[in-house]
Amino acid sequence: MSHPVHDDPRAHMGLPLPHGKLAIWLFLVTEIMFFTALIGVYLILRNGTPTASPYTWPAPHQVHLIEWVGALNTFVLILSSLTVVLAHYAATKRDFRQATMYIGATLALGAVFLVIKGFEYKAKFDHDILPGHIGESVNAKNLTLERERLNHPTGMQYVHRVSDQLEKIANEAGASKEAREDCAALLKEIQGRGLAKVGEGSDDQVYTKPLTPADVGDRVNGLLHKYEEKGEELHLSPAIPFGNLWASCYFAMTGFHALHVFGGIVVFVIILFMGLAGRLGPQHENMLELTGLYWHFVDIVWIFLFPLLYLV
Repeated sequence: MSHPVHDDPRAHMGLPLPHGKLAIWLFLVTEIMFFTALIGVYLILRNGTPTASPYTWPAPHQVHLIEWVGALNTFVLILSSLTVVLAHYAATKRDFRQATMYIGATLALGAVFLVIKGFEYKAKFDHDILPGHIGESVNAKNLTLERERLNHPTGMQYVHRVSDQLEKIANEAGASKEAREDCAALLKEIQGRGLAKVGEGSDDQVYTKPLTPADVGDRVNGLLHKYEEKGEELHLSPAIPFGNLWASCYFAMTGFHALHVFGGIVVFVIILFMGLAGRLGPQHENMLELTGLYWHFVDIVWIFLFPLLYLV
């Protein structure tokens, strides 16, 4: 008597997806945790400021962030996500010439993003909005002498830095006459306070209270505002409450994101050269898909950073 024979299906170990896709997803999970930590620290620092404090977190215009520039970079990255999808789609249709063109477009858009970000970084350096350079003490209501005394060591570093900048502008041929005179007057006021002789030939001395770091920051902000309205830029370190914390968070978040964009561009350059050399084939279809996954992640991170930094 014959019995039907049922073959057992072969047991396959591992997850039902290619090893490359599993690896890229594991890598992206670690990247998600990394950027979640950076963004989480920023949110904690920003929302952890005392509600009763006269200080507030820097607004975008105070730190020279322009909303439309951030929106432009967002559009550029979203468009690059579209072109990388079209490149993968063209590869599935075995049209590798068109896939190479789309990869070239993605590469160009990524480069545009970095160029725009480079101009933004240059603006931060020009205005001295850098970690540790910003004066954080400003004249405010109910500011106690004890608070001023505690801030004095850090504040004096700011005063010395601003004094050097004022002296440079006062002697700078490219600055307007009014700007040179205003900077020279503020520098003289900073340096001329304290004990001074009443006049020549007299031993009598008069004491003029020195400008505090908060006073200096207030005067510097006034100069910056005055000449910004006139369309002239003064390269003076501003006084911005929580400015150094903001600058540290900004450069950490956008800097690491820019490094990830640069890493993606390196991969796109390799793929582009392969396509131009005629070496891009069906065996690279999976590589295009995995590269696209990484690039979409980079795009999503920026979509979180844009509103946090530029809009609120």
